[in-house]
Amino acid sequence: MCLRTFKLMFLFTPFTLCGCVQNYAPSIPDGYSQPIYGVGYAVIEVQNGSSVEEKRLMAVKASKLEAYKSLVEQLYGQYVEVSGQMTNSRIGEEVFRSRVEGIIYGAQLVEIKPIGEHSYETTLRLGGDEIDDMIALSQASSSSN
Repeated sequence: MCLRTFKLMFLFTPFTLCGCVQNYAPSIPDGYSQPIYGVGYAVIEVQNGSSVEEKRLMAVKASKLEAYKSLVEQLYGQYVEVSGQMTNSRIGEEVFRSRVEGIIYGAQLVEIKPIGEHSYETTLRLGGDEIDDMIALSQASSSSN
């Protein structure tokens, strides 16, 4: 095996060993009784819409989705993927990607409020009973597989 081939194999081996990790089980321990809160924000001006009122409604929806994303991240964690390019033993551009994935049900809307004149904040609450139910559901589905 020539030295060049060995170097290429050494360089690309970490990328081939990486796989997609999926975490369908909540990472909060069993019996966790404290509620968790998800907060999301959205700016009105950047939303799609033909009028200010429509942009306002879209900002409310976007802030609610961000709040759900916050709950999912707290329950299931965050998947982070980093890829980079190396040329002539120099690291070039690195790309970071993150993703959250999970199922949330039973979240209660605590409040939606304007923050100044340009954005909205939405707060969601997930109680300990709902968290316990999701943990039990994930354990039941993983044991049946």
